[in-house]
Amino acid sequence: MKIRPLAFESLGVRGMATYLETEDTKLIIDPGSALGPRFNLQPHEREYVALFKSRDEILSASEKAEILTISHYHFDHFIPNFQNWKYIWSSPEMAEKLYKNKLILAKDISENINASQRKRGYMFRKKNLDHAKEIRVADNYELRIGSTTLRFSKPFFHGPEGTKLGYSLILTVETPNSVFVHAPDVQGPMYKESLDYLLSQEPDFMIVGGPPIYISFKLDEKNLKNAKNNLKKLAKKIPKLVIDHHLLRTTEYEEFLEPI
Repeated sequence: MKIRPLAFESLGVRGMATYLETEDTKLIIDPGSALGPRFNLQPHEREYVALFKSRDEILSASEKAEILTISHYHFDHFIPNFQNWKYIWSSPEMAEKLYKNKLILAKDISENINASQRKRGYMFRKKNLDHAKEIRVADNYELRIGSTTLRFSKPFFHGPEGTKLGYSLILTVETPNSVFVHAPDVQGPMYKESLDYLLSQEPDFMIVGGPPIYISFKLDEKNLKNAKNNLKKLAKKIPKLVIDHHLLRTTEYEEFLEPI
């Protein structure tokens, strides 16, 4: 199994875009990236350079990929079909280039989804049905290709239980020799059921989205404590653990990770 990060906070942009290749298939998980304001500041010029580079990496990798997966409909996890150069670096032409002739496995828009993501997901399907090879609902879905299995979870909370941010899917990729888990936006995880599911997959390698401590003033202290304790549990069980995404939007991530 070959794994290559394409767009992450530790690479200068928002996202968890990951290229993955096995003997049987090639795919991109969450093929998006974006920028956004932090600490009342607009993105820096260097962030725009990183965003442009990430988009180039995603589009280049898509030339080899047969499958694209979308865990949820936040703009740092897929490229929308409209023009936006301020935060997303997107256009209809760019989206068509990415999705053309691809099998797309994407979050269901009919249930376990909030209003804003349902609207985005509806537009995504409407705009891409004609040029994608196929768009399938990924929730609780399993696809076997040769000796490779793609296994999607049920929708899990985008952070703590009951959050208004909606739900996201966890993807497990399993081959005879290894198990990889991509766990976007579980924010730690903060939610025990998300933790239990991640451990049940028994991965050799996991990439997980950490908590958004850069907006800690908006977070319940109990949820932050849960995220830290749950990451300790993951670190004890999983040989290779990458913690990225929301956590790395502030340099305080090092202090947060020290006990982990």
